[in-house]
Amino acid sequence: METAQLTIILGGVRSGKSRLAEEKAVAEAKKRGGGLHYIACGKVTDGEMAERVRLHQQQRQQSTVTWTTWEQPTQLEQLANQFTKQDVILLDCLTTLVTNEWFLASEDESEWKQPLFHAEIKQRVITEVNRLRQAAAAVIIVSNELAFEPLSSPLVFYYAKTLGELHQYFVSEADEAVLVEHGLPLIQKGGEAR
Repeated sequence: METAQLTIILGGVRSGKSRLAEEKAVAEAKKRGGGLHYIACGKVTDGEMAERVRLHQQQRQQSTVTWTTWEQPTQLEQLANQFTKQDVILLDCLTTLVTNEWFLASEDESEWKQPLFHAEIKQRVITEVNRLRQAAAAVIIVSNELAFEPLSSPLVFYYAKTLGELHQYFVSEADEAVLVEHGLPLIQKGGEAR
């Protein structure tokens, strides 16, 4: 089955990756004449997260195009029948999706160390994203690059390992991979700068 064009945009916290992803999604939707969809995986857990969500919502509201926003912290495949082969999906963000799936699967630290646990999380996320790719024309994934973060606990170590392996998978599948540093997109694979 034909799958959507895939772009993955990685970067550190506040690097400008979400803004770039939104710009790319808008341009792609205009080119394809399809709908523009934003899948928000974040859950508001504190004041800082609430402010980040508010800023992202404000950016989309100020856009010259109409966004359809889906608040979906897990089980993305449930949305697949909402999209057409002309639609563009922005998934923000893979990091949060993995966190949500992780704690949905288990809060037991002893399970986090098991290879089967990581394999199940990775496969679930891959399956969810691939189901979106089967439904739409283009999927843009935003994710945090954790390579420079301190691995201060077993949870952070195993989580970073799982996320890093997912990044490798999606970069290998992607038509375009971009690393954003200080607001500057660095093309790593395919595509072109804004």
